[in-house]
Amino acid sequence: KSDIIFPSSLRHIPDEIKPNYFVIKKESTLKRKDLQTVRKTHFINPRYYQNEKAILLNPSKPFSRKRKPPKKLSLFKYILFVFLIFSAFIGYSAYAGGMEDEGWVTEIDSEGVTIRHHGNIIHGDDIILFLSKNDCNSASWISRIYTMAENDFEPLMNKLLPYKLQNYSNKSDYGYTTGQLISVRPFLSGHSALVFFGHYPLDRYLKWFRSGDEYYFEIIKADRELIEHKYSSNEEVLMIEPTEYFDIQINAYYFDGFNKALVNAQKKCNDLGVIAKV
Repeated sequence: KSDIIFPSSLRHIPDEIKPNYFVIKKESTLKRKDLQTVRKTHFINPRYYQNEKAILLNPSKPFSRKRKPPKKLSLFKYILFVFLIFSAFIGYSAYAGGMEDEGWVTEIDSEGVTIRHHGNIIHGDDIILFLSKNDCNSASWISRIYTMAENDFEPLMNKLLPYKLQNYSNKSDYGYTTGQLISVRPFLSGHSALVFFGHYPLDRYLKWFRSGDEYYFEIIKADRELIEHKYSSNEEVLMIEPTEYFDIQINAYYFDGFNKALVNAQKKCNDLGVIAKV
């Protein structure tokens, strides 16, 4: 009868893999010189990581190490962590969504009524319509542009910049116009410019922007062919590289509520005219 000798640490090994960990010794061969005992420094730990065996040099030592319990966050650190995450979320939301839409703002003075809307790309670059109390049926169309481009704007003064207007929601709704550069002055780290688009009857504006959608206003690079096909033949449109004078050549404006604001501005303008006559 054969005696099967197992080390004490191997008793939990499944039967199908036990032959890898023991030595079968018969009573008649226990004192044979050609048999050698297994040294403790060559031992296979019966732990499995998927199909791999972990080999340890000294199995007589415990295999599991005592781990220190993880430190708990203090209340202050937890509050600080939550605050930082919340601040990052708010900052990202403000960056992604832009500043709050103020809508069309109406301003009244002794000379007339102004409605304006901030820009969606450059907030401070307003689009402005001014109704004079002497003519409440038309309005002057002006826009501000801020640029940090370093250049001499004198050659552009009182010249016509080529513009393209594009409805963001409707790609087929677009047009070309010009804006006259009427003023440039130093402002902050760059320059602030005023562009005059023209003086038009109110019904033109009501027709152009009746959709109430968001429109892009872009200074474009115009060649002679584009000028001949898209602009009036009697206009001297500048053929410049816009990036040389304007580091940001595009802005966007919401026209939601524009028609209502313009009609109300006309009513207020008419009231100013009646008061002025009295």
